[in-house]
Amino acid sequence: MLVSLTLRNLATISDTSIDFKSGLNILTGETGAGKSILIDGLLLALGERADTSLVRPGSASASVEALFLLEDGSECLVRREVRSQGRSRLFINDELTTLEDSRNLLAGFVDLHSQGSTPALLNRSVQNAALDSFSDCSALAGKLSIEFTEYRNILKRSDELNTQLSAVADKRDIAQHELSLIEKLNPSAEDYSLLMEERRSLKAVQSSAEILGKISEGISGDDGILDSLGGFRYSLANSGIETKDALELLEQADIALTEASTECESMLSGIENAPWRIREIDDRLDSYAELLGRCSGTLENLLSMRSGLESELEQYDLLEKEYEQLAETIPGKAESIHESAVALSKSRKRGAAELEKSAQKELALLGMPDAVFQIVMNDPPQNRSLAIGSVSICSDGCEIPEFFFSANPGMKPGPLPSVASGGEMSRVSLVLKLALASVTQAPTMVFDEIDSGVGGETANLLADSLDRVSRRRQVIVITHLPQIASRAHWHLAVSKEILDGLPVTRVDTLSDRVSRAEELTRLLGGGKAAAEHAEKMIAAQGRQDDGGGEQL
Repeated sequence: MLVSLTLRNLATISDTSIDFKSGLNILTGETGAGKSILIDGLLLALGERADTSLVRPGSASASVEALFLLEDGSECLVRREVRSQGRSRLFINDELTTLEDSRNLLAGFVDLHSQGSTPALLNRSVQNAALDSFSDCSALAGKLSIEFTEYRNILKRSDELNTQLSAVADKRDIAQHELSLIEKLNPSAEDYSLLMEERRSLKAVQSSAEILGKISEGISGDDGILDSLGGFRYSLANSGIETKDALELLEQADIALTEASTECESMLSGIENAPWRIREIDDRLDSYAELLGRCSGTLENLLSMRSGLESELEQYDLLEKEYEQLAETIPGKAESIHESAVALSKSRKRGAAELEKSAQKELALLGMPDAVFQIVMNDPPQNRSLAIGSVSICSDGCEIPEFFFSANPGMKPGPLPSVASGGEMSRVSLVLKLALASVTQAPTMVFDEIDSGVGGETANLLADSLDRVSRRRQVIVITHLPQIASRAHWHLAVSKEILDGLPVTRVDTLSDRVSRAEELTRLLGGGKAAAEHAEKMIAAQGRQDDGGGEQL
């Protein structure tokens, strides 16, 4: 709960610290005295947008400190500083905090209700949130919203992928064909270079083979040198001529030529596969030439083309894999959404019946026994919903709750915006606040002049309702009604005076019977009759708390 609120240089407030108690805290004062400044200060502490016009004239900055007592007994000190130049800072327990983080942390500390906040009930999302809070299914509703958004995004992405894959199917086939041709050759700069070098070497060897073949054929072939030499030797040996030396030389020549022919044959046998290998190399080089013709005739472009095709096909594969993975998740996601939506619908319908009953009771207690409050479950809009398991579901569930109201008997209930007047809207809003008080998480409820336009017996009934709520949590009420002020457990009176040419707001704690009676008399219009009535109201309540006045 809120323990204290300290304000410095905030509008008409100079410097003060105001204590609050558990139960019903009442603030009263003349119009324009500065009661709303206290609310503005509390909102600043809760992370609302800072308005530099709130900085007191002549001051460089304004500050607000709010001390909260948490359920575990610990304290939380929130300090907000606003400079006249426009910059502001917020500290939680003396640690600098961003406004976003502070709003998330402090969101459940205070539930503020004012005439200005009443139009929020016209928003169906606010009505939906109120029902879910009452039905204790806010967590389930949040889970469904997240699941539905994810599911819708999956479907959208799946459609996009399917469209993309269909559009690139032909391109993918062409890319696969082109890559298969390249991979069949498996080109590389090193391979191409080695092929060219080997071909040059084999061509050189092939030229040598022609020479060796002619030599071998000339020596040992038919009608070769060895045949002629053999005839010479035979003729000379049978001639009877003494030619021993000549025969020996011819024999030696025969041996030498035979060895030369053998050497040539041996060398030829080592390169006999050269023509076949050259043909094989030429075939591969032809394949290179065919592919090079597809990419401007350079090996660098061919290799770059291969890399590009691999990357292109990899992207296609990734898209297909993503599409398949999404397709696998869709049934499970749909089943989970259906289960959550059905469970949420059951909780809402059960909670709607209970909230209608509670609201009807509060309406009667507020002097509107013939008023009717209903919660109508509308089908989700078609443009936001999906058919899942024969049920139409949107991010809000199977239905969109809408609050209907009728103030007079015989009148058919209709949507709040079209049937409720301003005063009725305020009372319906208060009724819902009171009905939701049992489930709201905020330990402190603040009502800022919610009683506007209320009087007579209705004012007493409203006071009874606020009194009931204050038994469960801290309630702070800014009011002009003596009926409500008389119920205070802790009564603060706000006034304003001029000091040194500037307005100064003052808050006094009305701690005794006399001061409370004086303030109630003022609220009743003044005079002897009002003073007597004030005394009776105080006596009827029998409430008086200790405290003291304080200058702001």
